Amino acid sequence: QAPLCADVVFQLQGGHRVFAHRVYLATACSRFYDLFTLEGPPETLSERDRGSRDLSSWGRGFLSLRWELVADP
Repeated sequence: QAPLCADVVFQLQGGHRVFAHRVYLATACSRFYDLFTLEGPPETLSERDRGSRDLSSWGRGFLSLRWELVADP
């Protein structure tokens, strides 16, 4: 499923996906606020990064972040 208006997708082990909204995540948890405000948008990342960030130092629940541009439905 791909719900409308979700702007964050968590990909879990086993292929499960959880859809969410940045504004709710950022207001609920300072880690997400930092992630969405301190990490630059995709165009500010270097070509070497290709829109991906290693988040393993954030805790065992975070592995990586990948920015993707998605067409607005």
